[in-house]
Amino acid sequence: MASLAALAVIASACVHGDDPNSRNLKLGDADQPRHFFVLPLNLAVQLPPDLSPVLDDMFGAIAGYIRSRGNTIETYSRREATAQWEASIAEVQQSKALKKNFDSAMRVFVTQLAKAHSFDAVIAPSLVYRKTKVRERSVKWDGVFRKMKIINLSDEAKKKGLARSMSIDIVGVSLHVMVMDPSGNVIFQNYGGLDLAHDVDMTNAEFTMAPKLAVRKDLLKDGEHLDEGIALAFDPFLPKR
Repeated sequence: MASLAALAVIASACVHGDDPNSRNLKLGDADQPRHFFVLPLNLAVQLPPDLSPVLDDMFGAIAGYIRSRGNTIETYSRREATAQWEASIAEVQQSKALKKNFDSAMRVFVTQLAKAHSFDAVIAPSLVYRKTKVRERSVKWDGVFRKMKIINLSDEAKKKGLARSMSIDIVGVSLHVMVMDPSGNVIFQNYGGLDLAHDVDMTNAEFTMAPKLAVRKDLLKDGEHLDEGIALAFDPFLPKR
């Protein structure tokens, strides 16, 4: 299914671009309870393999945040959602009237969903990698600051000041939120930084002068960091408190 893969690439490009292209359009009054249909994480955006183990916990945290603002949610299984997403892509591929792109597929998906469910908006959350840079162990991206963790730093590497002078590219994990009205129009999207995906492994760095990146064992386990990133991703659609 080459064209299916092409649409997936388009979806990934929408998420991994430098600018979130946020649209601060309000759907009704943010202070009034609303009913949202929340899609499974990364339904249309490729999931980084390292993040698979945290999907259930992350979805629970996102759902909890939406409910904490007085809203109600509805969802369905990944199997059902995936089947409908693939059917929407197939409809776009077969249509002579629709543009062959991600926006068309998502619009078909949401309008079909609206025929069977009543909601104020559809929320499509995704976990994505965002490239950023470490400067003296501090990292900033998508609205957050995080401290890089260094592991296996030898005394010799400390003497050489390798950790202090470090300036390397690293990957942050962010939550991308896209919100569609019942007609499938994107009315809001934004990013919120969650946590760093890697620790910096200084094993033998005094010889190679090239630290390595190691996937964090506690990846996305810091509750305060998750709460901060989720709030940033939804703001101002669901305003931070």
